Amino acid sequence: MQAFLMWCILSKIEFCFPLLMLKTMVRAFSQKKSVLPFGSILTKVFQHHQIRLEGEIATKLKKEDTYNKSTMNRMGWKKQEGIWTYCPKVDQRPRIAIEEQEENPPWEAQEEAAPAQAQAQGTSSSTDFDRVIEFMCSRFDSMQASLEEKFEQVNTRLTSLEKDHVTIRSNFDNIDDTICYDLKVVRRRLKRMERKLANSKTIDGCEETSGDKSDSDAPSAAS
Repeated sequence: MQAFLMWCILSKIEFCFPLLMLKTMVRAFSQKKSVLPFGSILTKVFQHHQIRLEGEIATKLKKEDTYNKSTMNRMGWKKQEGIWTYCPKVDQRPRIAIEEQEENPPWEAQEEAAPAQAQAQGTSSSTDFDRVIEFMCSRFDSMQASLEEKFEQVNTRLTSLEKDHVTIRSNFDNIDDTICYDLKVVRRRLKRMERKLANSKTIDGCEETSGDKSDSDAPSAAS
């Protein structure tokens, strides 16, 4: 692809670079152990649009990632009489001469020459995309089912806690009534004991207070 881009630039042929980048990334994604290409260009695009890249691992460009005269020579370009010319090796097909005779842009001509191959690549990319979507949908369905189960457990526990709270509140109300009644009974019994001790001359006397006339322990007073 680099040789094709250099030929387009030096030959002043217009091409859609974003489309080439997209196709290259799709092709790289469909391969095993692939690395997303155009990392430096995408980084510049993200930075231009102020997209935060915190947490990403920075990678320095290697020496072979830069383009210079030796890189052009390795790619088959030679400078002859001040003009860069593509000189393929003996075992390579002179594709540049064929492309110069075509009227359409090289990428369009290649697609027209091999529609079956392009359709197969499109089908493969579509199949990969469908597999990814299917996998993501299954994962989302599994997560949704798990969350629904967790929420159901939480609601069940909250309902149980509400019932326990009502029971505890009812017990506290009953305890208040029971304590009040028990205190009245104890006070009456102590008063009777005090009178008996006073009658037996064990103590000097008994101090009468309001509510001391009733000697009954019946719960009618509490009710």
